[in-house]
Amino acid sequence: MKYWSCCGIKTTDFSAFLEQKGCSKGKHSWQPDKQRLACRQDWHQTGGQVVVTVYAKSPLPDRSSVKANRTGLDTHVVFEGDKVFQEELELWGVIDVGQSFVNMAPSKVEIVLKKASPIPWASLEHPQSRGEAPWQQQGLQPDASGGQEAGGALQEESDDSLDWSEEDDEQWGAEAEQSPLQPQPSCERGAAMPGHPSGP
Repeated sequence: MKYWSCCGIKTTDFSAFLEQKGCSKGKHSWQPDKQRLACRQDWHQTGGQVVVTVYAKSPLPDRSSVKANRTGLDTHVVFEGDKVFQEELELWGVIDVGQSFVNMAPSKVEIVLKKASPIPWASLEHPQSRGEAPWQQQGLQPDASGGQEAGGALQEESDDSLDWSEEDDEQWGAEAEQSPLQPQPSCERGAAMPGHPSGP
């Protein structure tokens, strides 16, 4: 008999045993996960609080949880028997966790978050938590040339590029070892610099 110490499934076939995935913590659940659903969610704010509403019929308080810290919210709502709504948010602003609370009604779950300071929030979720680029956060669109439009001005990429090869690197390295860096006299166009071959 072969089996993982954390799991209750035993087998005599060694290849089937190797295909079983063990668990990293706790008991291994060989049953499929409960049905995860996306519920309708809404939010509004007043001067001192933000109210997040998850519309889920018949939420089960003993199997649901809402966890929060000053800048994050983790909502896990089990409703209608075995349906699950799960969402983690990085909040736009800072909240006072001690004065925040949850209300469960027959058709919805209201999460009332007390703002740490009474400033208005632009949105519920912080834009960087979704991995948006800075131009997306500002509502800007990239142009065809790859620059970004910000404040009405076009930011262009530099045309300057450096071309080098390992031979050039070795040549400059050998010259640098031979003579210390010294100020060079100014040269006119077409004139050769001391110690360097003249240009074309």
